[in-house]
Amino acid sequence: MPESALTIWADGPSSSPYEPDKALIRAWGYWVETTITSLSSGSTISFLSLAALNADLNHPAFTLAWVNGDPVAENNGIYRKIGASGTGSWVRFADLPYSFIAATATAEGEPNAIEAVSGIPVSTSAMIVLDILEANDASPVTVSFNGGDPLTIKSNTGNDIATGGLLAGMRVLGTIIGATFRLITDQVDTAIVAEAEAAMTAAIGARNGAKEWANNDFGVPVSIPAGGDGSTTYSAKHWAEVALEGGTILRGYLYGGEISNNVTDVVNDLDIAAGVAASDDTTPVLMVWTSVTRQLDVAYGTGSGGRFDSGIADGTWHIFACSNGSNTIIGFSQSLNPTAAPNYPAGYTKYRRIGSRVRMAGALRRVIQRGDKHILYDPVVQNSGSAIAVTTSGALFTLSGVPTGIEVDVRLEASFTSATLTSGALVTSPLMNDPTPGASQPGGINVGHIQVASGFAAGELNKRTNTSGQVRHRAGSSGSLYLTLHEWTDDRGAAIFKVASSASSGRGIGSAVLSADYPTLQDAITAASGRRLIVEAGSYVVTSSLTGVDNVEIESNGPVTISTTADIAILDMTGKSNWMLRGMFRFVGDATPYTGYPGSLADTGQKGIKLSGCDRYTIDGAIEFENINGSGLYAELSAGSWQHKGLIRGIRAKSCYHGIRYTNVAEYDHVTDFSIDNCAFAVRVESGNIMFANGKMNFNSVCVSLAAGSNQAHGEFNNCQMNHSNYALSASDITLGEVFNGCIALGNQAGAGHGAIQIINSVGIQWNGGQIGGDITLDATSKMALMNAYIRTDLTAAPAVTSGGVFTAKNNIASSGGLWAYNN
Repeated sequence: MPESALTIWADGPSSSPYEPDKALIRAWGYWVETTITSLSSGSTISFLSLAALNADLNHPAFTLAWVNGDPVAENNGIYRKIGASGTGSWVRFADLPYSFIAATATAEGEPNAIEAVSGIPVSTSAMIVLDILEANDASPVTVSFNGGDPLTIKSNTGNDIATGGLLAGMRVLGTIIGATFRLITDQVDTAIVAEAEAAMTAAIGARNGAKEWANNDFGVPVSIPAGGDGSTTYSAKHWAEVALEGGTILRGYLYGGEISNNVTDVVNDLDIAAGVAASDDTTPVLMVWTSVTRQLDVAYGTGSGGRFDSGIADGTWHIFACSNGSNTIIGFSQSLNPTAAPNYPAGYTKYRRIGSRVRMAGALRRVIQRGDKHILYDPVVQNSGSAIAVTTSGALFTLSGVPTGIEVDVRLEASFTSATLTSGALVTSPLMNDPTPGASQPGGINVGHIQVASGFAAGELNKRTNTSGQVRHRAGSSGSLYLTLHEWTDDRGAAIFKVASSASSGRGIGSAVLSADYPTLQDAITAASGRRLIVEAGSYVVTSSLTGVDNVEIESNGPVTISTTADIAILDMTGKSNWMLRGMFRFVGDATPYTGYPGSLADTGQKGIKLSGCDRYTIDGAIEFENINGSGLYAELSAGSWQHKGLIRGIRAKSCYHGIRYTNVAEYDHVTDFSIDNCAFAVRVESGNIMFANGKMNFNSVCVSLAAGSNQAHGEFNNCQMNHSNYALSASDITLGEVFNGCIALGNQAGAGHGAIQIINSVGIQWNGGQIGGDITLDATSKMALMNAYIRTDLTAAPAVTSGGVFTAKNNIASSGGLWAYNN
């Protein structure tokens, strides 16, 4: 934390009674502004000291808090609340998420012993931009940030700063490594930017140019060869931007490159502005190109031809910058992988998409591009101007004129008419669930209510398409929908302010790997072995299983949805040990939503998370499974003497064939705090020694299903709720028993046929305590004991025990008063 306002503006400071140090004022103001920004985002709470944070436990579990101002630098950071409100503790799990910290030298220091202040505490995970007040006249040079221990300033190559290596007014960029401040930019007698050094022929030119760039004054006309298609030079501003973003080339970096229709041939030709971009892979290279015109109707290699594909056709054409390591070219392909096209130039294996355009009726649509926003010169009326028939069921609609193969945000003008008064329409993204439309329904409406029969209601919509260019429509009553596409927004994979690639820098956030630094989630998971992976909030689609790794922590920084339409395990942790999954993850399949007993769900092999041969792991957080044609959580084959040794908390499941399934000798896990509804089987157990606790299972066909299997059953359910389902418990062919402690089984208020306990050819079923409100049936080979429970006689008929079966009932209390009539 910088000096306080009371100190900075105190009367009569020793240096000058009437003029406070402007560096201190800037540092104080920057700290105030960043603190206000973080608080106004609503994402966290903030404290000025660790002591103040630890004194406030009145927050629910998983609350995030910042400590931003503690005089002990390592106390500052992001903390997570452990335990319920009023109890528990705060645990630090990340540095403050600042990629860059501005620091300024003050008059309190010396040229060779710099004292600097910053608006926020410095840390080893952030880069620091330091303004130099005076030239150094000796070596070595030290810097102390915010009154901390002196750090020796080292050059980029690890040497002490030479005498005169730092100049007044210079700005240097570095990181804290141990007891040193290691520069990424260098001292003035070496290169500040490698590309600038190649263009400079004298040391004085390098010094002057570096000084100008460091002060963000690009008035000095210094340039370096751009390479690529021409000889135009490129300003050192671009290289300075890259250096200031981390000293490495960032996957996602994009500057310039806007695309427009060529005025001479608007049908086939595109003009691509000069630009700089990083290739889209884990070891990116920087690609630079001058402005060019490329023809879609001419194959690449002939004049200004730009088509990599062998033939021309209507549809989406993606525009790529491609590199062979030294030259950059521009071309078009209908594939998102242009290296597979037959006309692709040999050796150009590095590429990234810089835009996409749609060809319709033999002509490229005219688009006005402003950064990521693409405005159609002529809006595209959908469905050839005819009405789109809308019903009360959701249906996908493929938009014309929007790129496919990628997700984009579209702006639509919509009109709706219906013969039903007060009916409205709802247009949604296919990436989300299909909500019920209506003013009082979860989905609401976004194309208003009809106030006059067959009259129109209109609205402007902004929705995210899927990769097929589709949106979803649905209405409160059948009607006609009219849509017109006006524009779309495409980020083109750009993320200029991302942290440098973990693959190249090894930094990420602290020691974490960031999913955004990798082309796919699978790449990120693979790179995170032995480390922590932070998956950025958003929606992801997979067509093959995400394969886990050993010794990894996978964590979300917000809601993450991973969906599939394939019969796969979305996350497959087979054979993996010592790992953790925590945060807000939602795994979504393509099953038909559950509609009641017996439902239309089936087990086609789809799984949310697969555990097989796993050992020493934790799943913790809001882990959701939805529409899974199989098992949300699927566990089998415990490692090491049948012991998975897994701790699982926070499972949520709905519209799955099995919410949770343990089978094939998966044993000794502890599953707690779970909630499962609208599934065929909430929990299916075909293995022994599993402990389930604090679960809610409502509105399922079967809440708990016990079935035969290797070493089956002989586990327990504690404090679980099994309500409003056809079967609270169904046990079949159990030889080793199962224990239920303090559980509740209640049917619908209609009673008969709901909430039943069904025991078939099973022995050792013990129910102790809790409450029963459903019929109990035992066949001739079954044995069950019911003790110390509260019996809802309005929902429970006399136990139906086939001759030969054994039903023992002791100390059970009836809701009608006194002991239950069927105690024995």
